[in-house]
Amino acid sequence: MARSQRTLLIILGSIVALVILVLIAVPIFLHADNFRGRIESALSSSMGRKVSLGKLDLSVLSGSLVAQNATVADDPAFSNQPFLHVAHLKINIEVLPLIFSHAIHIQGFELDSPTINLLRATNGTWNYSTIGAAQKNSSSNQSSSSLIPDLTVGHISITNGQMTVGNLPAPGAPPTPRHTYDNLNLKATNFSFDKAFLFSADAHLPGNGAVTLTGTAGPINPQDASLTPFTAHLEVHHLDPVAVGFLEPSGGVSGTVNSIDAQATWSGQQLHVANLIIDTPNLTVTQSNRPTAAAQPPSAPNSNNMLSTLTADHLQIKNGQLTLTSPGQPKPAVYQQFNAEVTNVSPTASSPFKLRAQVPGGGSITIDGTAGPFNQESPISTPFNAHAVLTHIDFASSGVLAPDAGISGITNADVKATSNGEACNATAIANIQGLLVAKNGFPSARLVDVQLTVAQDLHALTGQIQSASVSVGKAVIHISGIYKTDGPATDIDVKVTSDSASIDELEAFLPSVGVHLPSGSRLQGGTLTTNLHVTGTTAAPVISGPVLLSNTGLAGFDLGSKLSAITRLTGGKTGANTAIRSLSTNVNINGGNVRTDNLALDVPSLGTASGSGTISASGALNYNLVLKPNALTKGSSPIAGFAGQILGSAAGTALGGLSSIAFKSGIPIAIGGTTSSPTFAPNLNGLLGGGSNSSRGKSSSPAPNPLKSLGGLFGK
Repeated sequence: MARSQRTLLIILGSIVALVILVLIAVPIFLHADNFRGRIESALSSSMGRKVSLGKLDLSVLSGSLVAQNATVADDPAFSNQPFLHVAHLKINIEVLPLIFSHAIHIQGFELDSPTINLLRATNGTWNYSTIGAAQKNSSSNQSSSSLIPDLTVGHISITNGQMTVGNLPAPGAPPTPRHTYDNLNLKATNFSFDKAFLFSADAHLPGNGAVTLTGTAGPINPQDASLTPFTAHLEVHHLDPVAVGFLEPSGGVSGTVNSIDAQATWSGQQLHVANLIIDTPNLTVTQSNRPTAAAQPPSAPNSNNMLSTLTADHLQIKNGQLTLTSPGQPKPAVYQQFNAEVTNVSPTASSPFKLRAQVPGGGSITIDGTAGPFNQESPISTPFNAHAVLTHIDFASSGVLAPDAGISGITNADVKATSNGEACNATAIANIQGLLVAKNGFPSARLVDVQLTVAQDLHALTGQIQSASVSVGKAVIHISGIYKTDGPATDIDVKVTSDSASIDELEAFLPSVGVHLPSGSRLQGGTLTTNLHVTGTTAAPVISGPVLLSNTGLAGFDLGSKLSAITRLTGGKTGANTAIRSLSTNVNINGGNVRTDNLALDVPSLGTASGSGTISASGALNYNLVLKPNALTKGSSPIAGFAGQILGSAAGTALGGLSSIAFKSGIPIAIGGTTSSPTFAPNLNGLLGGGSNSSRGKSSSPAPNPLKSLGGLFGK
């Protein structure tokens, strides 16, 4: 018995030794490199690409062929560089069929540190689309089933790979940047061209992100591999859309997305997303007024562009932060708690959506409506129908208005807008607290109500203010005109009109448009009528046109006392309040500087005045007026008799001569100082100049100088 056991052990040991010797000897006698041509041919036929293998070595113990420097050629329409290169390729095979019958049965591929180049043509096709397709010399009448490569592999794995993704430039255009995904790992189980197979993949993204993809794919489309159906679960962390190439750097959008979770199915013709959640995006949008090219209307879904076929049950953005910046904006507008939802997304129909966000300055914005179909070439051209409610929106900090608009205040507004992708029509009803329009003005002390209807050409970047009204109490100002936003600033051509608007209602609003009255005074009673033309840009408007004030008064301002030297002549008095029958002028405002021409003032207690002048942007006054005082008939001549009674014959004679000139040509008055503290003085040199000119050439002797006699009266 012991002998039998010993014999059995010897036999088993001999068999094991023989097997070991065979395994050692097989690589010596079986030259693996002799099979390289057959393997290259089989792989090239299966993939529809030329496959090149370096030197082959056989490892019997691991059951594999090891190839050095293996390459898969690219589609020549894309590149003459390898589509795939791997320095170390392990091909798992069945050893016994190879030893005894020289048959090659491939069980798997293991690619260590490969490089893969993915390129997209301008028409949307990818260079991997032709992998597995029929050879060029295949007859056109072959069925799709006959073109499917006869290859089944138990497993395919890629470890520590690197994938470069880029776009082919248009003819004559410079090369476009490419983006590299590293640490690529992929596993496919029971891979077959004609059956579905399991896969999983993960990689590092440009910008320190990461992506994981798991699901099933197949069968491989024999005509276009990009049309191969799949079902997958996608997870992305720390996505930088610009770094990965999803957005162009010149597009004005930057930032990161904390995570993306999606369940998607691609049928080969249509992409369906059951649920997509974009969590905590933090994006910055830099707004620009540069012109944009008009986009073409949405076309039929393009099978070469997966996103153009997108349908989705539910898309969600949550906990987002959106920062808006504009040229000239001193501080970015940061929108917190940005949340949005879109349901029933379709490439051919509109989809319901809702949006909520906290606005800088403590306000909020809510938008509901429908939008779609989405225009990928020009998102702004996507049709929509929306209703927005804005609460406590601070113009200065919210970014709602362009910085060059020069408008500040806090508004509550209700806005309705529709767009067909070509033009947008909007109506708005708003009330504004502390409205400030002029750079040198002060916020309005009264609530301002605005009603607005505009039409915007989305391609030409022009718009029309079809109707607009600014109401301050019962006073209404009407606005209409056109604007254009295709340059660095918004161009405007606008009419601003009012017809007998109550000055009492407007008085507290006037400082907001840069109208400043003398300190301690205010307009009281009467009406305002104006017809102004506003041109230039919102940053530097030019305002011109007639202005008329009727039956008003300047309360708290005694014009008579300011003209004491004149009223001593005329006897006119205004009292603490100056009544104004009318004031008309042609206004021109440019760069904050005001010029008033053809000014006509009627103050019943003093007389009438005419002239012109300027108000600088700082408020400095420079006016020259001619006052024609009301007649004070005393005896045979006005004023002269009155003056003679007071001053005696010498002064009376002098004053009489002066009064004759005054009532014939008027008394020149110089107004200086500032709008808050004006100064008034009779321009006696101008008066005497006028008198001497009238008598020039009639006498060789010089006219008497009444100033010598009136020096005591005027104090100088």
